[in-house]
Amino acid sequence: MSRTPAEPRASSARGLAPPPVHRVAQARAPSARAAAAGAAIALLLLATPGIGDESRAARRAAAARERGRPYTMVEVGTGVMTLPGADVCPHSASSPCEQGETSISFGIHNLYRWRDIGFGAGIFWAATLSSEGARGAPELERDHSRRYFMVEGLFRYYGIRTPTWEWWAGATLGGIVVNDSWSVKADREPYSDTAYVGPRAATLSTEGVAAGLAAGGEWTFAANWSLGGHLRYSSWFLPEDRKRSPTGDLASLSKRVDMFNIGLVIAYGVAL
Repeated sequence: MSRTPAEPRASSARGLAPPPVHRVAQARAPSARAAAAGAAIALLLLATPGIGDESRAARRAAAARERGRPYTMVEVGTGVMTLPGADVCPHSASSPCEQGETSISFGIHNLYRWRDIGFGAGIFWAATLSSEGARGAPELERDHSRRYFMVEGLFRYYGIRTPTWEWWAGATLGGIVVNDSWSVKADREPYSDTAYVGPRAATLSTEGVAAGLAAGGEWTFAANWSLGGHLRYSSWFLPEDRKRSPTGDLASLSKRVDMFNIGLVIAYGVAL
């Protein structure tokens, strides 16, 4: 009986052995290494423009400062604020007032610099170091706290300038808000995690005008960065009559109040 033509091909196909596994792995290894190298080169190429842009921005900021060209600065600072002569009267008209107040302050300002002149605007925030007791039933455990918020414009004249140091004097003008809050223990330590609509404290806001003077210095330790300090004085003009809350509590401050602030700032400059 004769064999069909398909049989020799089938037998020859069965006679071929598959390639060894280690040879397949060796063939794929160069491809994997090439792909990894290509990915690393691509990441390096993508990162290089960002590094170049940052260095160019730093050089531009340094050149603008040295050549007296316009540039902007963003300052962030913290310090201590004191109201040495203020009559703080948060309880009632018949209770004695406390003398003075000290708080921790924070601020952020944006300035436009051109040679010896700088002007801009910013915000100033401060809070009392500790809460104090408020009148009311002992079982309520009422506390009182104050916060200060100021929005101001500022002007500076940099009278002394060296390659690394600058000293300035200036003036500020803006608005001040003094916020008094009274809370009970149930407000501070609620009985449950349920969130209720509305504030958890009785508050009074006293608005006024603030005008002052300031002086300070800056040390440029990098092309874009500087570190410095300031001393500020501001006079607050608040309403003559203190506000009264529905619970009979009075706003802490009224009339004219003197404010002093000393602090540290760090600034970042960007060339225009």
